Amino acid sequence: MTVGCIPTKTLVGSAQVIHSVGRGAEFGFRVSGVEIDWPRIRARKDAIVNSIVAGTERSLERNPRIELVKGWARFAGPGRLDVDGRIIHAERVIIATGVAPNIPEIPGPQQAGYLTNETVMDIEALPRSMVVLGGGPEGMEFGQVFHRLGVKITVLQRRDRILPREEEDISRELEGPLKNEGLDIRTRAVPTRVEALGGNLVAVFASVAGREERFEADRFLVATGRRPHHLSELGLEAAGVDGDPQRGITVDETLRTTAEDIWAIGDVMGRMQYTHFAVYTSGIAVKNALKGEGRRYDTTRVPGAVFTDPEVASVGLTAEQAQARGRRVKVGRQPMRAVGRARAMGETAGFVKFVVDADTNEVLGMHVLAHLGGDLLPQGILMMQAGSIDPLQACVCIHPTLFEGVKAAASHLRPLDAVASATGDFPDEGEH
Repeated sequence: MTVGCIPTKTLVGSAQVIHSVGRGAEFGFRVSGVEIDWPRIRARKDAIVNSIVAGTERSLERNPRIELVKGWARFAGPGRLDVDGRIIHAERVIIATGVAPNIPEIPGPQQAGYLTNETVMDIEALPRSMVVLGGGPEGMEFGQVFHRLGVKITVLQRRDRILPREEEDISRELEGPLKNEGLDIRTRAVPTRVEALGGNLVAVFASVAGREERFEADRFLVATGRRPHHLSELGLEAAGVDGDPQRGITVDETLRTTAEDIWAIGDVMGRMQYTHFAVYTSGIAVKNALKGEGRRYDTTRVPGAVFTDPEVASVGLTAEQAQARGRRVKVGRQPMRAVGRARAMGETAGFVKFVVDADTNEVLGMHVLAHLGGDLLPQGILMMQAGSIDPLQACVCIHPTLFEGVKAAASHLRPLDAVASATGDFPDEGEH
């Protein structure tokens, strides 16, 4: 809560406003002398986070059926937890200990002083330059934020594209706006070592497309994924729970671990690292643990988002994944440059894409790269729950809104082999 979604998105918000001011000439105004006040940005972030944490703690403390115990817990045996010396007995236990940064096993990070998502938001002063290890969601969000705050950013991504878990055309298209802003993105870049230099500088060495290169910066941020938080320190073996420090706790379809009376939820499972996934699985685990309902969790309709600008949001299958499962698919794709509201807002980057079963009209997936893309995705989530894209095609939407891009993508479905180019682009369907 203090180092995850809300604090990072608070920084995203500050960086977005600063960037928008820099686009004044595009919208008919000029602003000079913009000064970035990092202490004030941090203070705003802290105030928002502290308010949310305090509200959550108050709601727990006011519930007469909940005792909030603060401390480090580990299993002392089946049904027994040791919290800083206090033994707590429990008939049922739900593990929700989250994740911690995964530090690459290369020489030098400890000696050079690396940053992670847990520390980078509280640095005392903005550096002049920063190397970001990792081109996944964390690396790209922080990279763009700090670039917009005036820091020279170099991103080193091991894979051949950023956001490798997203549709390839989303990764490729997002890279353009980020590079146009000034981010130096190096793909196929495998870090090999880090060295501390004089003058508070660091040097990151990486094999880039097979050739070693050296990148100097004031600071470097490790954003190479996360692993279950302190799993080796929980004493799982004392409770009969199987788990791997890197891959997470073993659970069945009902979230039960290998111990009869212990369940696990959220990040610690090693499946999806989203707050909304933790909330979703918590509801199932509570019902199963306390009421024995035997409910099963399902990840096929769990959405995800990356809060770059433009935003990335997706749910379900890509067209290629659906075909690999034997589905005949049709695809609808609407570029945001053809959406009237997006043009009026100056936010024309990206597209909305639906993947639909060609035989049943079932929505198999939705993929968005757009301004406020995370807020456009729920239309597709609802259609997945409804079992068909038909209600979306039939609805009347307000003009002009960004939602018209969603409706257009849903209304212009074509067989996958009708795609006009290797990037999956369709001709524009006209302005909406």
